[in-house]
Amino acid sequence: MSQPDMSKIHPIFIQQGELLAKRDLDGLMDLYHPDAVFVRFQRVASGKKEIREVLEKYIALQLEFVALEEYVDTGETIMMRSTMKVEGETETSCATLVLRDGKIWRQAAAREGGARDWGF
Repeated sequence: MSQPDMSKIHPIFIQQGELLAKRDLDGLMDLYHPDAVFVRFQRVASGKKEIREVLEKYIALQLEFVALEEYVDTGETIMMRSTMKVEGETETSCATLVLRDGKIWRQAAAREGGARDWGF
């Protein structure tokens, strides 16, 4: 499988990755719409306060991006599959972002192989 063409990646997705790498929680929160919802099997976080709680725990895992495996972008919906290291373990995850007003309005994320509780 060939790697996605990085020149065609949506700017908000690139920003999200850069801010995660910097562990910039305030910057990440600026990407989310005021009415955002973040859906995971373990929890549905509604609104910026709940999403911030999830992202605080996410950042604490010391995630390391390995590779973007698949990516599709319609301009308002982004879907991807990537490989990451989480607490030293290699994981493959999938996510979908739906944008509204230039912000992340809906986000769904899951680990391939089923739900795993990383504590958030």
